[in-house]
Amino acid sequence: MKLRLTEGQYKRLLSEDNKSFLDGQVDFKNIGNKIDGFIAKCFEYVYQMTSSGEPQRLTRKFMEEFNFTEAEAIILTHNYENIDDKTGDFKKFIGEPLEYYGKFRWHGHIPVMAYVNGTVDGSYTGYATSPEEFYSLLEEGDYEDVMDNGGTVDYDEGNLDWEIDSDWAGESLGTQINELDKDDVIDNITIED
Repeated sequence: MKLRLTEGQYKRLLSEDNKSFLDGQVDFKNIGNKIDGFIAKCFEYVYQMTSSGEPQRLTRKFMEEFNFTEAEAIILTHNYENIDDKTGDFKKFIGEPLEYYGKFRWHGHIPVMAYVNGTVDGSYTGYATSPEEFYSLLEEGDYEDVMDNGGTVDYDEGNLDWEIDSDWAGESLGTQINELDKDDVIDNITIED
């Protein structure tokens, strides 16, 4: 009897080593892609600690108590929180797949804005009883109005303070994504370690 497999099915079979996630793109040293006896015991331990009033910093707990890497602890926290079990008996989940949950990255254009400081010729006006009193007000930065003479701005091009324009970043990202082919975007998404 012969079986025909698609390329995707064949790749999945090759990566079915119980260690890799996302068709073999991610592999961890300390955990596999399924709940095993050790992970079930870790979940039970965390369940006992959190149900007895311990703080709910699960990712840190997985790292400190069991010496998992941060990426491994994030996956375990995600899966622990998604298991709907009120009894604390996690042995019944042995063999169930762990869902991958991690940080992804896509490189695109990020909008920035800059603030430029410069000077232009103009005049300060204010009220005083004498030029000496007006001088004292000017010394303290006190004036009523300011007017420029309409000349050119004198500024140092090398002294620009650039920062990310967070208000425009989301709109810009949506525009970029909509202008690109979905498969091209997905192909350029990387997993961040």
